[in-house]
Amino acid sequence: MIRLIDLFGYAAPMVVLLITREMSLRALAMLSRVAIVIFSIVMCLLPVFLPHLILLPMSLLLLRDTLTGTSGDSARRQAELLRQKGG
Repeated sequence: MIRLIDLFGYAAPMVVLLITREMSLRALAMLSRVAIVIFSIVMCLLPVFLPHLILLPMSLLLLRDTLTGTSGDSARRQAELLRQKGG
């Protein structure tokens, strides 16, 4: 019989296969990281837990940028302002 934690272990890497768009990618990456963090806590896998715990906030920020449409906008605006001032 499969335990709930085993389902998290199987689901975490399989989520990547469902990706079709950038927003889906970001959301699924975040969910995958959460699943891996939960799995590694329960299974006491510190070497797996730490990197994914560090990457989780980065996934949240990228998802926020994707949802708000600001992904890369600030860099483009700065480049345009520099071009306008220089020319």
